[in-house]
Amino acid sequence: MPQQLAAQDARRRHILRQVVGVLGDSPALTDARGRQQWRRELAQLLGGRPWGELPTAHQEFLEVVRICEARADGLSLLLDATALVAPLLEDHLAPLVEELYALQLYEGRDWTALRRALLITLPGLDVTVAQITGDRIRLPAYCTDAWQAFLHLSGRATMPDAVLPPGMVLLEHLALHEDLASCVGELQGWNDHFAEVWSLADLDGGLTDLRNALGRRHPTVTGPAVGEPEPSPPPTQIPPDSKQRPVIRLYFKLTPDLMPTQSSGRRQNRKRQRYWVSARVKYAESSQLHHAKEGETQQPVPRSQVPTTVAGLLTRMASLWHARAEDVVLEFFLPTELLNEPVEWWDRDPSLAYPNPLFSKYPEIVLHSLERLQRRDAHQVWRLRWARWKDSQDRDDTVHWCDQQGHAVPTYLQWLDATIGARQDVVAMVLSEPPTTGNEAGLGEVRVGIDLGIPVFIHHRDVTSEQFHSMVRDGLSEGGLAGFPSQARQWKSDSQTRPHGSSHDAAQQLCVVWDDPEQLLSGGAGAPAAFVGGIE
Repeated sequence: MPQQLAAQDARRRHILRQVVGVLGDSPALTDARGRQQWRRELAQLLGGRPWGELPTAHQEFLEVVRICEARADGLSLLLDATALVAPLLEDHLAPLVEELYALQLYEGRDWTALRRALLITLPGLDVTVAQITGDRIRLPAYCTDAWQAFLHLSGRATMPDAVLPPGMVLLEHLALHEDLASCVGELQGWNDHFAEVWSLADLDGGLTDLRNALGRRHPTVTGPAVGEPEPSPPPTQIPPDSKQRPVIRLYFKLTPDLMPTQSSGRRQNRKRQRYWVSARVKYAESSQLHHAKEGETQQPVPRSQVPTTVAGLLTRMASLWHARAEDVVLEFFLPTELLNEPVEWWDRDPSLAYPNPLFSKYPEIVLHSLERLQRRDAHQVWRLRWARWKDSQDRDDTVHWCDQQGHAVPTYLQWLDATIGARQDVVAMVLSEPPTTGNEAGLGEVRVGIDLGIPVFIHHRDVTSEQFHSMVRDGLSEGGLAGFPSQARQWKSDSQTRPHGSSHDAAQQLCVVWDDPEQLLSGGAGAPAAFVGGIE
């Protein structure tokens, strides 16, 4: 017991340091005026200001955190006040506050093994939580794994029609998940302990009744909240064939250097654009983005050297997962002027005497707009269009086919802006021309789409033709927009393996920019947007 208490106390101190760090890293709070507003909001919630003037912002944050921790509701009030002044900090602070409250709730019990078991991303976890709580609780965006979901539910009150706390109910359902089969003893042992401590084992609707009820059901089907009748499979149940293997996601960011160097000789007055190239990796069992020295370049490189630089980074990063067996997905965040780059056809090893594209080894390569991620003013409309589309994916008017029709570019873009703005259900644009230097219409279409929240761009990297349009229509009619990326990968694979395949094949030149806000913005510090600068 003393060792367990010592481990808990060490964890508590670590979390408190993290809370102070989150406050101290925010420009909104380190700014004198912002911190003054924060003081006022917090003092009002606390019923006065129980701390005096301190010389530095760090000392003030440390003192406030200590004072708030000493109150039963103090950390929640700190979170509320901070979210009012610096809303972007909420997703960073809330998980820490929930973990601190969970430490108090589960005092005396070491949760190291339980935490290790639950640090896993499970498909349909948000659906499971909604079902077991009678749709009263929805997981916030920062709950990206089972451990964070458990902490979130541990801080919630018992449902009115249930006996067991929602955190305990969640563990019983997770114990039936095939991905946690090796951890059943740890999950159920945790519940056995607290059911005894809280006298919840043998009550009507208690732990024994819940476990018996779940044991009578199929182990892969999540049941409803305690006390509900035996269900038929819910309409939101995930089909068995939709379960995917865990993957390693490698994110590349190509950022323009803001201070381009000048060439020498005759061209010394002509500036060349250069790019910083960096990478992060996310493993299925972790909610964090992993930063390794292998994923950074020491200096920006000219545009012509970007493919070679990416190949070198990829080779070094791949050594980090040499002992793993998961598939690898490559995701690129590209500035607008590089959205037309044939990324999937870049060589893995430029020193070889034959083409060896990334696509041959990594069939799933996803392109994203760096500008969209970094433009937080456009995130709300982007999220809204995506949410509308997910609610009605069977609609056939979600794709806008761009056509300049001979108009001058400014006139055309003005019309396009009005047209897309009036069509709330549009989520994809088929561009009229490649978005590359010299193609003002194509570049303008991308910028209009980003500003109005269009998540998907489809275009031909060379010259748009009726053959290309026909191919896109066939793909959309076959699998809908949701299935289009998979269809595009299959076309590229087929074109690559044809005996006399042409580099001008419409499928090879097909480009899809696919920006899913749920995947890119959710997860707090572990979100891809945290890597590219789209969130604080």
